[in-house]
Amino acid sequence: MMKSAVVLCLVVVLAAAVAAQKKYPGGIAYGPKAAFNISAPEGWVLDNESGVEQGLPCVLYPKGESWADARTVMYAKIASTEYEDAEKFAAVAIKQMESKRGKPKEKIDKGKTGNGQPFFINEYPVTKTYSQWERVAYVQLPKAVAYIVLSFRDEASYRKDAPALREVLKTFSYLEPKTENEAH
Repeated sequence: MMKSAVVLCLVVVLAAAVAAQKKYPGGIAYGPKAAFNISAPEGWVLDNESGVEQGLPCVLYPKGESWADARTVMYAKIASTEYEDAEKFAAVAIKQMESKRGKPKEKIDKGKTGNGQPFFINEYPVTKTYSQWERVAYVQLPKAVAYIVLSFRDEASYRKDAPALREVLKTFSYLEPKTENEAH
């Protein structure tokens, strides 16, 4: 009887652990002008629940970790509707962060996403006033800008996980917005 209770307890704990690491095959980030789908790279979890309270419904982190505690995290968003140009959006972001973060390394990488949308990546290194490394991919969409932020808490994570952003960009797929008339 005691053995059965222990086994049942272990099953419940394992089920809870699996539920906490829900892996979705893809996640959709959407806004009023655009949407896109991405997938988690190998060894990562795509989670559409953990970042919601922070306004981040599409977050990723390494398997075995959590959104709150991971050494490396990623999130995907669509820029405000006032931005339709990735270059202009990045310039505004740089200006807003410059006093705290300094100047980034601009366009350390560029290319096209999995379905042909142009992107470029800026790198925001650690400074005396900001202790995290970040890489941001700015993706030009028709009439909108998507961005994916990859943030590292330490140099070891930066060196190990930096390729994950490029892997996500390979899975990036722009989704054509539908108007109300098209939906019916």
